Amino acid sequence: MNVKSPILTAALVGLLGSFVVSPLFAVEIITRDDIVNNVVKKDQLVKVADNAILLLDTSSSSNDEFDSTGKSIVQSMKDELKARNAYLPDLGYNMGIYTYTGWTEVYPLQPYNRDKVAAALDTLPAKGSGPTPLRSGLQKLENILKPLSGRTAVFVFWDGEYTGPNPAETARNLAHKYDACFYVISSAKPERQATLAHDVSTLNACSRVISLADFFNRPDYTSGALFDVKATEHVVTSTDTKVVGLKVDNINFATNKTELVAEDKADLDKVVAFMKDKPKSYAVVAGYTDNVGSRDHNEGLSKSRAEMVARYLKERGIEDSRMVLFWYGPNNPLVANDTAENKAKNRRVELAVGLGE
Repeated sequence: MNVKSPILTAALVGLLGSFVVSPLFAVEIITRDDIVNNVVKKDQLVKVADNAILLLDTSSSSNDEFDSTGKSIVQSMKDELKARNAYLPDLGYNMGIYTYTGWTEVYPLQPYNRDKVAAALDTLPAKGSGPTPLRSGLQKLENILKPLSGRTAVFVFWDGEYTGPNPAETARNLAHKYDACFYVISSAKPERQATLAHDVSTLNACSRVISLADFFNRPDYTSGALFDVKATEHVVTSTDTKVVGLKVDNINFATNKTELVAEDKADLDKVVAFMKDKPKSYAVVAGYTDNVGSRDHNEGLSKSRAEMVARYLKERGIEDSRMVLFWYGPNNPLVANDTAENKAKNRRVELAVGLGE
């Protein structure tokens, strides 16, 4: 553990210890107010995707009630997307929004415009109908991906069911042909979820499954897929003034390694103690690498590092639903990868904790 870096929280009360710190870090829990009030400025953020595409499930299963809220899945999805659009920082993305239960161009791919996206989301149906033809939707997606440059984050809302052939192979081909990360927002039944998670994990290193409940409860899943705080920026959010003093070191790793050392475990034990004391709190865990090796290798390695930290927390009683994981590979280094010492600093996991209230 070589780099000292503060973990700043969204609304944190409690002291987990005193550490020597530097202003260099990347992971922050940024709230709506931080964006709306311009506390966190656009030039302090770095894009981790150039394009964002939403494929929305408006099949008949989307009429099911969401999580005992009294609202249907389709209405909850519409409301949550509208809420997040209201404060998404415009970093120059291209965005497209489509329904694939009866293909509809809700917001054809174009530069992101907050007001136009809001108006487009208003046109989503209040009630779902029909089957779930995800494979045909993915086939249409290919023509949208073809002309794009840079990385594309594809958010696929899906009930886990499908009409016709399994769409996994189609998605895998798209992931390999284009620089696309698939974020599958799943309302699948529990017995289907494990198979779905395995299928998506084989697409590429950056694709994943997120349960619908976790996605709705943690806006971080949207922001973290699209942007990160520049590691060279010292961002002080509006809620940092409420921080009493949670400061934990970055967790650093040897080349191509994922093991935690005793000092890391001691720090994580303090995080566990805090989170058990604050049962609504949650952790954002992000893995990074140096620039040695291919991007795909490094994204997989940074994923393994983030998962190692999450596994340690889980084994000590922190539920999966209270952890949000990201892995960025060599993106957003703390320092230039120009010496062995600096590369060691960039091989890291950063962790932030928010109260979730």
